[in-house]
Amino acid sequence: MTGGKLLTSQDICEMTAMPGELTECTRSQSIASLGNLQNSDPFHLAGSPSFLSFPIRIDALNRSIVLSFKPLSRKYEKQIADFQSANIQLLHFLKTDAFDYEEAGNTSTTMFFDKKDNKLVAYCSTKCSALKIRGDKIFSLCPSVEIAVLCVDDRYRYMGIGQAIIKHILQEVYKIRKIAGVQLVTLFALEEAVEFYEKLDFRKLEKDMKIFFAPVHKKCVPMYFTLPHSHLGKR
Repeated sequence: MTGGKLLTSQDICEMTAMPGELTECTRSQSIASLGNLQNSDPFHLAGSPSFLSFPIRIDALNRSIVLSFKPLSRKYEKQIADFQSANIQLLHFLKTDAFDYEEAGNTSTTMFFDKKDNKLVAYCSTKCSALKIRGDKIFSLCPSVEIAVLCVDDRYRYMGIGQAIIKHILQEVYKIRKIAGVQLVTLFALEEAVEFYEKLDFRKLEKDMKIFFAPVHKKCVPMYFTLPHSHLGKR
């Protein structure tokens, strides 16, 4: 981890904002700053299966939690109805909008279950996006996958579930590179979740980068993660 940071079961994350818009960078310096990440000590996405085992196992404070993951489906309406979150917006998205977004092809939602009792403990929605960078009168689009929505059931927070899901998503995005180009993972973090994502080597957009916010993003912080071997600094 960057700077020797270690994540514990007390680390906070576990939610981001709603799906967003296309991001836009306005300085050539941005492309260099993204490329320079390759010289840092990044969060490793090793090719070894040992990076993250399946099913996902988490050593929580009082027991080990084993997570299974399944695509969004109405056959899990009972578990969805039981899902609890103090964030009304994210709760509404799961119970209503997620299905509309899925059917329209705007997002893909994965649900994470506690295998012990088949209880829905978290969900995550992703979408295709891009980072637009302008430099020397040339526009470059950096293809990315956006973590549009991430929410952990309030009864399961502070157990390391959010961290495990982020690792899972990064690993899945890395697999996409075998069939389609992708260089970044982006998200819009709630203010209280920024430190969590920084420990996972996400970075805030540079001050020279311009981003178009949807209304739901007004209180959120745009962040990005550079996938290994994304040589964004090379032309």
